[in-house]
Amino acid sequence: MRRRWRALLGGVMLLTGCLLTACSSEAPPAVTKPLVEEPDDQGQTITINPPVAPKLGDPNAKYIVQTRIADFHLINSNEGFVWGVTRNEFRLYYTHDGGETWNNISPSENVQFQDKLEYGKDISFSDSHHGWVVRQNLEKTATVILRTADGGQSWDVSALPNGEHVSSIQYVNPMTGWIMAYVDLNEQDQQKLLYHTTNGGATWKKVAQSSSMVSQESGSGLPDQGSLAGMGFSYSNQGFVAINLDSSVKLYRSSNQGKIWTPVANRMQGCPQAKAEAQQSLKGNSSSYWVPVLCYGDHGTQYNGLFTADAGTRWNSMSLGLSSSSKSILPGRTFLNEKEGWIINQNGMSRTLDGGKTWTSLSGNRVLASKLKDYPRAVKLRFASSSVGWLLLERLDDKKSLLLKTTDGGVNWRIL
Repeated sequence: MRRRWRALLGGVMLLTGCLLTACSSEAPPAVTKPLVEEPDDQGQTITINPPVAPKLGDPNAKYIVQTRIADFHLINSNEGFVWGVTRNEFRLYYTHDGGETWNNISPSENVQFQDKLEYGKDISFSDSHHGWVVRQNLEKTATVILRTADGGQSWDVSALPNGEHVSSIQYVNPMTGWIMAYVDLNEQDQQKLLYHTTNGGATWKKVAQSSSMVSQESGSGLPDQGSLAGMGFSYSNQGFVAINLDSSVKLYRSSNQGKIWTPVANRMQGCPQAKAEAQQSLKGNSSSYWVPVLCYGDHGTQYNGLFTADAGTRWNSMSLGLSSSSKSILPGRTFLNEKEGWIINQNGMSRTLDGGKTWTSLSGNRVLASKLKDYPRAVKLRFASSSVGWLLLERLDDKKSLLLKTTDGGVNWRIL
């Protein structure tokens, strides 16, 4: 497997040096020592395709590896990615056959990571060939962006100009993408900065920032108050952001590539304390999204959703008809479109075909029920079609995870 390790490592060193030493003649050493040492994660065993001609000692020559899968992304029913961070090394794998076998497309181990990476925050793919990985701003290091245009065979590097923390990343095509970054002002508020690229992430231009509290620049309409929950853009450069502010969800939209933002009413009723989670895209339309919302009240937590079909211009608020008596119980929820969705909790899997008004319990084989006892936390649930879906479970006591797949709409599941 061909990778430009020397170019990548040299790029990271140069970018880090330029940002920290104003490109002085004495280059700083590369960041190779991990900030956090973790034990080996004994996660799921997956079959790795070896390189065409493996060399003696090549770690990619291994046919079987064990890794704790932290997140995944489904492109379609057959193609997808899984990844994790072990001993501060980012490990990324791609499948073209529905998870039967995997290709190791990890970037260089010299670019080290401290935290696990989340899709939409640290990782974005526009297709199976074009992907981007954010190495967040660590102490005395830059916010580095790794990018590939050949499915992970090689990786290039760039960086944000000022090294802010990234809260959301999205690419709508191989050339066009957005990054929302932030600087913490206090425990509740963040200065928000939006960057845009039109050359696949090689360079980034700041197009908007919130400015009412910390800058004399003219504002973009985004508030410093509150924290960003999610961001989404369509192919036509319309976009939205969801912000958690004062126990409520505030929505903003832009129709000019993120330069100016205006508030949008969400008409969410009967929710005294609301908190939005990261948005999920809906299949079939680049302008369609939904934002999961937790509604806290005296009698527990209700699970709602905000749905848009026009990249945030108009929103429909829906109660999913689900509730729990504890704030700590967060069931996995996903929608394929505005009507068809799934949810998983301690009782198993349920499906809706009417936007959450009614739910039908899916009772199939015993694999899911037995695995939920061993892996009680649902990390992520996504469907690529009405039939094919993936579910990631984990248990925190020994850092183990398990990835399952269904091909009959969630009735039966098997371990990948």
